[in-house]
Amino acid sequence: MLGTRVQLASVTACAITATALAAQTPATADTAAIRRVIAAVAEFSQAKNLAAMDTLFAPGGGVHIIEGAGVNHGWADYRDNHLGRELAQFQNFQIRRFAIEPVVRGNVAWASFRYEMSVDTPQGHIESEGRGTAVLEKREGRWVIVHQHTSGRRKPQSP
Repeated sequence: MLGTRVQLASVTACAITATALAAQTPATADTAAIRRVIAAVAEFSQAKNLAAMDTLFAPGGGVHIIEGAGVNHGWADYRDNHLGRELAQFQNFQIRRFAIEPVVRGNVAWASFRYEMSVDTPQGHIESEGRGTAVLEKREGRWVIVHQHTSGRRKPQSP
């Protein structure tokens, strides 16, 4: 009798664990994919690879990219009138995004993240840190950014 209860408890525990793992698999895969998209924005920016970044942002209208108080309407507007011009002037550019925290709700997700940046510009050397939020949609099986907002500040200079 005791052996039967132990076996039943073991089978029940295994079933619960298997169900929990199966339920987490799509969310875990989506979470990992979202982290890759957010990190890839920094990687492709650092490489000055705007064509690769075309795959990370949703095309067309309804996309907003906000840096501080500035806003661009659509990825093409941001790429052509903001980011592309900046990257053309940047030297020794390093940027990384980290502490990426995705939340998935069906085909919509958002992720907060932190970033650090170091760059030489015609106006001088800049080191900054900041935070951001991206909203993503899953379209045709792929996560793309439909909204991004970043705000940063210069890092304090060491004496």
